[in-house]
Amino acid sequence: MDRLFIIIAIAAFLLYIVTRIRAFRMQDSLEKRILESRAKTALGTVLVMLSINLLFFSMYTALEIIIGVVFFVFGAANAVYGFKAHKHYVAQLD
Repeated sequence: MDRLFIIIAIAAFLLYIVTRIRAFRMQDSLEKRILESRAKTALGTVLVMLSINLLFFSMYTALEIIIGVVFFVFGAANAVYGFKAHKHYVAQLD
């Protein structure tokens, strides 16, 4: 089961890299902001998956729990903010 979270985290990290490169190459426009919001969502997914892996499939030391909670909080905030920004920018595209 822990391998599933690692595979999802790797796939989301690759999606993050691809969208950041595509956004970097574009001129400042609405499409660039859409790609940046997708990248934020992907980065949040990476952090959440790594935190779940730390919290549920580790030896439960105090440091692992603290790092897992911090990763989860920042990852969830990043994913939610990226999702809301993506929804906002796609609505403007129409």
